[in-house]
Amino acid sequence: MADRYWVGGTAAWDGTAGTKWAATSGGAGGVSVPSTADNVYFDANSGAVTVTVSATAFALNLNFSGFTGTLAGASAIVITGNLTFSASMTRTHTGPVALNSALTTNTITSNGMVLANQLGFEGGGKWTLQDALSNPTGYTYLLAGTIDLNNQQWTTLIFESNNNNVRAINFGTQGMTLVGFSQGMFIVPNLTNMTYTGAPKITLPTAAASGSRIIYNGSTAGGSENKALSVRVSAGTDSINIVNSLDSAINDLDFTGFTGTMLSGNRTIYGSLTLGAGMTVAANTGDTLFRSTSGTKTITSNGVTFDGPMQFNGVGGNWQLADNLTVGATRTVTLINGALDGNGKNVTLGTFALGSGTKTLSIGSGTWSVAASGTSWSANTNVANLTVSPSTGRISMTSASAKTFAGGAKVWPTLNQGGAGALTIQQSNGFGNITNTVQPATITLTAGTTQTVDAFGVSGTAGNLITLNTSTAGTQATLSDSGGTNEVSFVSIKDINATGGAVWSAYLKEGNVDAGNNLGWDFFPAVRQIFRQVFRSIFRPIF
Repeated sequence: MADRYWVGGTAAWDGTAGTKWAATSGGAGGVSVPSTADNVYFDANSGAVTVTVSATAFALNLNFSGFTGTLAGASAIVITGNLTFSASMTRTHTGPVALNSALTTNTITSNGMVLANQLGFEGGGKWTLQDALSNPTGYTYLLAGTIDLNNQQWTTLIFESNNNNVRAINFGTQGMTLVGFSQGMFIVPNLTNMTYTGAPKITLPTAAASGSRIIYNGSTAGGSENKALSVRVSAGTDSINIVNSLDSAINDLDFTGFTGTMLSGNRTIYGSLTLGAGMTVAANTGDTLFRSTSGTKTITSNGVTFDGPMQFNGVGGNWQLADNLTVGATRTVTLINGALDGNGKNVTLGTFALGSGTKTLSIGSGTWSVAASGTSWSANTNVANLTVSPSTGRISMTSASAKTFAGGAKVWPTLNQGGAGALTIQQSNGFGNITNTVQPATITLTAGTTQTVDAFGVSGTAGNLITLNTSTAGTQATLSDSGGTNEVSFVSIKDINATGGAVWSAYLKEGNVDAGNNLGWDFFPAVRQIFRQVFRSIFRPIF
């Protein structure tokens, strides 16, 4: 190993020795051209000259401290140690810079120098930033080894590490800023043998107006929660493509400030989701899978419709709505494992379903509007290990076509018939109330079941009756309430047994119809009142 100092004036750094290089600062030229075993210095004694890299150049440690000249050219520089720039130099060099070291003590000091190079980390060593590193027009890749951001800000055009070599990134507290557009931005599809430490996150701040910025993180192999990457897209009206399989790894996904489009596709989110006000979520049949296993994660929609299916499947996970959530009217929200908390917010969705895990649903005080037809609330399949937290909210079945509420024999808040299509209630459930907000409409109880309620607030209008019946004509279903009075109007009732201790009033004078095979309903208040008056008039003289 030797030291090499530039003393050659304005000239090319190439394979010709001449008098360009000295063994000491400002010394006599004539020593050999540096190799990968030599320390290379450009310092104050090198002069304000231009050194052009016209052929591949080599250095062990490359140090520009005190240099006031210019580094130019387009050929590669290979460095097997440290890299230090000078704040007073000029750099127009655009050739690749390969950091090829097996050492674990390599450092990079930019001193404010802005690069424009392909920057490659090779050789399996470790490189630690000593200050912020900016390479806004250059491409950065990690072939092998460790990059330690050391809590410094790192800005680059794009980043790629597409292999299964042993690699690591310590993101520290600052993370990466990727300023490219209309291309792959963070390209790490294979996370096998990749380790993330610190707070893994990338920020995409470019105000791109067209094209697609693409994020790959574990989309082909190696994805897991401990390799999840937080992504912040803070500007742009272009498209963002989170290229994910259901086994890949995104942590927090934050679009605050972005007004473009998130493209369709499967994606896995281990953290929180924040949509940007004014952005679009493209119509999507691929699942967005929330897989957190600890802590409380939030979903913030900012008024944006999430037009794709959602699955919540994290053992120990907890998701809370930060504002009202609208999911596409043909999309399904599925709770498999973990706890989903409505947090008093309103939810609009197509279908609600369960998976086979251990799960808790908290509807809260909001209204969950269910828009699809068919079995659009499907809580009977996989109902084992479901806990429904007590709530004061409402489930409103709003489809204009026939729909089914399959409650799985759980206790639910208010169930509302909110659409013109007939509503069928399956299994024996509990409800805070059963109501309606449209007339005419039909509510059908599955024959042989019992719906236990705290109140029953169904009513129609003149000429627009509510039909209350069972799924099998001639076979009763039961409504049970332990106390109080339930009074309905303009309801046609058939095959319903009203019981439990409450008073069930369906007076004919209020527009109700006794369609037959009913028990427990009071249809004739006027007749009863006449009987009481006659009884009193006959027996009063006795007393």
